[in-house]
Amino acid sequence: MAEEPTVTQSRDLQAERARIIEKYGPWTDHNILLADGLYTIDENTRTEKLRRIVQIVADLSGKPLSEIRVLDLACLEGQYAIEFARQGAKAVGIEGREASVEKARFAKRALNLDNVEFFQDDIRNLSKEKYGTFDVVLCLGVLYHLDAPDVFRLVEQIYEVCAHFAVFDTHFSVVNQKKWMYKGQQFCGRSVVEHDPETSKDERLEDLWASIDNLNAVWPTFNSLLNVLNFVGFTSVYQCFVPVEMAKPGDRVTLVGMKKERHPVLSTPKLNEDPWPLLPEGFEPELSMQQQGLYDLSHRINFLFPRKLRRSVKSILRATGLWRRTPESWERPWKSRHAKE
Repeated sequence: MAEEPTVTQSRDLQAERARIIEKYGPWTDHNILLADGLYTIDENTRTEKLRRIVQIVADLSGKPLSEIRVLDLACLEGQYAIEFARQGAKAVGIEGREASVEKARFAKRALNLDNVEFFQDDIRNLSKEKYGTFDVVLCLGVLYHLDAPDVFRLVEQIYEVCAHFAVFDTHFSVVNQKKWMYKGQQFCGRSVVEHDPETSKDERLEDLWASIDNLNAVWPTFNSLLNVLNFVGFTSVYQCFVPVEMAKPGDRVTLVGMKKERHPVLSTPKLNEDPWPLLPEGFEPELSMQQQGLYDLSHRINFLFPRKLRRSVKSILRATGLWRRTPESWERPWKSRHAKE
């Protein structure tokens, strides 16, 4: 545990924080308590996402946080890596911009943390050879800043360095306007502008909330986002709803990709011969018949007639193929209670 700073140390931290702000600008998002009453931003700034991410990792790690290694990609000012280091984990943050890295390193020094490291690097350089493996990889707010094929390649790189699971918090496209191929698989979505083409390299680096260099970014559709995770090898993907993020846009999700073995089934072994399917674009499951528009009305009308008459009419309609109890894809023998009537 980090030691509490003395009054003199707190004054020194205030002075160093002021120097950081003068050189690199104020903190843009990550509010970290550095000492009693001293924050990187202020005491009232908070984010619900921090609670969500910490809870996900605590719930799914399968062991104490003090026993895991966490990677925070495009870590900005380092709050998530700092948080997990304070929880006892070994943490690594990778960030492409000097201003953000220096703010993160300042917080590390202020809190006397020796179990977190920050590297100034392009996350597209991620590899097992360079950074090793991690129990948990955090990819928060960065996928939607990458262009093709980098956005798809990064998910694959994350899979390679991930030992247990990865958390993705990202936007997705609500329209299917463009298609990209990656290793023979098609993904769909839209292209979003990151920078004005006339901006210089330095100007792009100064924009802390955009890509490092690419002018455009890929936002996959929700189905394509799931398909990318499936395609690179994650064995199951879960969406987090609780803890709730009230300010989360409707086109942004928190997904967890689990890295395990694809487990065979025993009771229907033929299923093991089938490939793991990808979701078709535009696929929307049909609603249960109880929630389809005319369900209540049809039942009210049904009950106006004697039961024997209803059965006779249904048998005739079934025989002619004009009436089904459920969509064809849902039919099961036990559903057809009156099949022999």
